[in-house]
Amino acid sequence: MLARGVKLNDPFARRFDSGGAGDCGAEATCATCAVNVVQGLDLFNDKGQQEEKILEKYPRWRFACRAIVGYGMQEGDMVVRVSPRQWEE
Repeated sequence: MLARGVKLNDPFARRFDSGGAGDCGAEATCATCAVNVVQGLDLFNDKGQQEEKILEKYPRWRFACRAIVGYGMQEGDMVVRVSPRQWEE
């Protein structure tokens, strides 16, 4: 269980897709921390302009470095798939 208002990833964690540290320093430019939000997308903060543009082909993806869970004190269930490229249909 996560507390509301926390970032989805730990800034010191290794990135999901690359197996290493992200290259952008949590600036939402390298996309190595992208996750697919299968359920509960409404529990996250809105995407920033840059994240929206980079992920425009993947509306259910978020950058973990920018995603805040429980934004606006919302609660609910969510399902997140890490390494979303492996799940592409």
